[in-house]
Amino acid sequence: AELDVVATRGTAAQAAERPKFYKPTPGEVDEVVQADPEDKKAFPGEYRRWRYEVMLAWDRPDLQGEPRPADLPPAPKFEQDDPRYQRAGPWRCRSCYDRRFQTMDFSLVPAESPDRCPKCDKARTDCGWSLWVPFADLPPERQATVMDQHAKKIEPILWTRWPAAEVSCVDGSALPDC
Repeated sequence: AELDVVATRGTAAQAAERPKFYKPTPGEVDEVVQADPEDKKAFPGEYRRWRYEVMLAWDRPDLQGEPRPADLPPAPKFEQDDPRYQRAGPWRCRSCYDRRFQTMDFSLVPAESPDRCPKCDKARTDCGWSLWVPFADLPPERQATVMDQHAKKIEPILWTRWPAAEVSCVDGSALPDC
Protein backbone atom coordinates (compact mmCIF):
# COMPACT_ATOMS: atom_id res chain seq x y z
CA ALA A 1 0.00 0.00 0.00
CA GLU A 2 1.14 3.54 -0.72
CA LEU A 3 1.47 5.53 2.50
CA ASP A 4 1.10 9.20 3.29
CA VAL A 5 3.43 10.42 6.07
CA VAL A 6 2.79 13.80 7.71
CA ALA A 7 5.94 14.55 9.70
CA THR A 8 4.89 17.48 11.91
CA ARG A 9 8.07 17.19 13.99
CA GLY A 10 10.46 16.84 11.04
CA THR A 11 13.03 14.07 10.75
CA ALA A 12 14.97 12.32 13.47
CA ALA A 13 18.51 13.73 13.64
CA GLN A 14 19.87 11.27 16.18
CA ALA A 15 18.73 9.10 19.01
CA ALA A 16 17.43 11.25 21.84
CA GLU A 17 18.40 10.58 25.42
CA ARG A 18 15.71 8.72 27.30
CA PRO A 19 13.98 11.12 29.73
CA LYS A 20 14.33 10.48 33.44
CA PHE A 21 11.42 10.08 35.82
CA TYR A 22 10.52 13.41 37.32
CA LYS A 23 8.18 13.52 40.25
CA PRO A 24 4.83 14.74 38.90
CA THR A 25 3.33 17.84 40.42
CA PRO A 26 -0.37 18.15 41.23
CA GLY A 27 -2.45 18.76 38.11
CA GLU A 28 -0.15 16.92 35.69
CA VAL A 29 -1.39 13.74 34.03
CA ASP A 30 -0.06 10.95 36.24
CA GLU A 31 -1.43 7.99 34.32
CA VAL A 32 -3.55 7.06 31.33
CA VAL A 33 -6.06 4.48 32.56
CA GLN A 34 -7.73 3.44 29.31
CA ALA A 35 -9.03 4.51 25.95
CA ASP A 36 -12.76 5.25 25.79
CA PRO A 37 -14.42 1.94 24.79
CA GLU A 38 -17.13 3.82 22.85
CA ASP A 39 -14.52 5.79 20.89
CA LYS A 40 -12.67 2.56 20.10
CA LYS A 41 -15.89 1.12 18.64
CA ALA A 42 -16.83 4.29 16.76
CA PHE A 43 -13.31 4.89 15.36
CA PRO A 44 -11.55 1.50 15.24
CA GLY A 45 -7.78 1.84 14.95
CA GLU A 46 -7.94 5.66 14.95
CA TYR A 47 -6.37 6.22 18.36
CA ARG A 48 -5.74 9.91 17.64
CA ARG A 49 -9.54 10.44 17.63
CA TRP A 50 -10.16 8.69 20.97
CA ARG A 51 -10.59 10.17 24.42
CA TYR A 52 -8.56 8.72 27.27
CA GLU A 53 -9.38 8.29 30.91
CA VAL A 54 -6.55 9.89 32.89
CA MET A 55 -5.65 10.34 36.53
CA LEU A 56 -4.10 13.59 37.65
CA ALA A 57 -1.08 13.63 39.94
CA TRP A 58 -1.56 14.67 43.53
CA ASP A 59 0.89 15.55 46.29
CA ARG A 60 2.47 12.25 47.35
CA PRO A 61 5.32 12.49 49.84
CA ASP A 62 6.03 8.75 49.43
CA LEU A 63 6.70 9.03 45.67
CA GLN A 64 10.37 9.43 44.79
CA GLY A 65 11.62 11.13 41.66
CA GLU A 66 13.96 13.85 40.57
CA PRO A 67 12.60 17.40 40.44
CA ARG A 68 12.05 18.72 36.92
CA PRO A 69 15.06 20.79 35.81
CA ALA A 70 14.47 24.53 35.45
CA ASP A 71 15.45 24.49 31.75
CA LEU A 72 12.89 21.79 30.92
CA PRO A 73 9.46 23.15 30.00
CA PRO A 74 6.85 22.34 32.63
CA ALA A 75 4.36 19.57 31.94
CA PRO A 76 0.86 20.80 31.05
CA LYS A 77 -1.50 20.98 34.02
CA PHE A 78 -5.20 20.24 34.12
CA GLU A 79 -7.90 21.43 36.48
CA GLN A 80 -9.81 18.60 38.15
CA ASP A 81 -13.15 20.33 37.54
CA ASP A 82 -12.53 21.47 33.93
CA PRO A 83 -15.95 20.93 32.27
CA ARG A 84 -14.37 19.85 28.96
CA TYR A 85 -13.06 16.65 30.52
CA GLN A 86 -15.98 15.59 32.73
CA ARG A 87 -18.29 12.66 32.14
CA ALA A 88 -21.69 11.98 33.69
CA GLY A 89 -22.44 8.64 35.30
CA PRO A 90 -20.12 6.25 37.14
CA TRP A 91 -16.73 7.67 38.08
CA ARG A 92 -13.34 6.36 39.16
CA CYS A 93 -12.02 7.44 42.57
CA ARG A 94 -8.37 8.51 42.36
CA SER A 95 -7.66 7.48 45.94
CA CYS A 96 -9.07 3.97 45.46
CA TYR A 97 -7.44 3.65 42.03
CA ASP A 98 -4.07 4.41 43.63
CA ARG A 99 -4.57 1.43 45.98
CA ARG A 100 -6.11 -0.90 43.37
CA PHE A 101 -3.35 -3.53 43.55
CA GLN A 102 -3.58 -3.76 47.34
CA THR A 103 -7.38 -4.01 47.35
CA MET A 104 -7.78 -5.73 43.95
CA ASP A 105 -10.76 -3.45 43.41
CA PHE A 106 -10.83 -1.93 39.93
CA SER A 107 -14.49 -0.95 39.92
CA LEU A 108 -16.12 2.40 39.29
CA VAL A 109 -18.09 4.36 41.84
CA PRO A 110 -21.78 4.08 40.86
CA ALA A 111 -23.57 7.12 39.49
CA GLU A 112 -25.86 6.97 42.53
CA SER A 113 -22.89 8.25 44.58
CA PRO A 114 -22.00 11.43 42.67
CA ASP A 115 -20.43 13.27 45.63
CA ARG A 116 -18.81 10.59 47.81
CA CYS A 117 -16.84 7.40 47.29
CA PRO A 118 -18.46 4.62 49.34
CA LYS A 119 -15.26 2.52 49.34
CA CYS A 120 -12.83 5.02 50.88
CA ASP A 121 -15.62 7.14 52.42
CA LYS A 122 -14.14 10.38 51.10
CA ALA A 123 -15.84 13.26 49.37
CA ARG A 124 -15.27 13.27 45.62
CA THR A 125 -13.60 16.68 45.89
CA ASP A 126 -11.13 15.26 48.46
CA CYS A 127 -10.19 12.02 46.71
CA GLY A 128 -10.29 13.22 43.09
CA TRP A 129 -11.62 11.43 40.01
CA SER A 130 -10.56 10.53 36.51
CA LEU A 131 -10.93 12.88 33.54
CA TRP A 132 -11.67 12.06 29.89
CA VAL A 133 -9.10 13.86 27.73
CA PRO A 134 -8.93 13.79 23.91
CA PHE A 135 -5.66 12.55 22.40
CA ALA A 136 -4.83 16.03 21.05
CA ASP A 137 -4.97 17.51 24.58
CA LEU A 138 -2.73 14.87 26.18
CA PRO A 139 0.83 15.96 27.06
CA PRO A 140 3.42 14.80 24.47
CA GLU A 141 4.87 12.15 26.82
CA ARG A 142 1.42 10.62 27.33
CA GLN A 143 0.68 10.82 23.61
CA ALA A 144 3.87 8.83 22.99
CA THR A 145 2.78 6.16 25.47
CA VAL A 146 -0.66 5.89 23.85
CA MET A 147 0.91 5.72 20.40
CA ASP A 148 3.23 2.91 21.51
CA GLN A 149 0.23 0.95 22.82
CA HIS A 150 -2.20 1.43 19.94
CA ALA A 151 -0.17 2.08 16.77
CA LYS A 152 -0.04 -0.36 13.88
CA LYS A 153 3.33 -2.12 13.63
CA ILE A 154 4.39 -0.08 10.61
CA GLU A 155 4.07 3.23 12.49
CA PRO A 156 6.89 2.81 15.05
CA ILE A 157 9.18 1.75 12.22
CA LEU A 158 8.42 4.97 10.32
CA TRP A 159 8.73 7.00 13.56
CA THR A 160 12.41 6.10 13.72
CA ARG A 161 12.80 8.45 10.74
CA TRP A 162 9.84 10.82 11.31
CA PRO A 163 9.02 11.00 15.07
CA ALA A 164 5.29 10.87 15.89
CA ALA A 165 4.35 11.28 12.21
CA GLU A 166 0.74 10.74 11.19
CA VAL A 167 0.71 7.74 8.86
CA SER A 168 -2.22 6.83 6.59
CA CYS A 169 -2.88 4.98 3.35
CA VAL A 170 -3.17 7.23 0.31
CA ASP A 171 -6.32 5.42 -0.83
CA GLY A 172 -8.01 6.01 2.57
CA SER A 173 -7.97 2.34 3.62
CA ALA A 174 -6.79 1.17 7.01
CA LEU A 175 -3.08 0.74 7.63
CA PRO A 176 -1.99 -2.86 7.04
CA ASP A 177 -1.35 -5.19 9.97
CA CYS A 178 2.20 -6.35 9.46
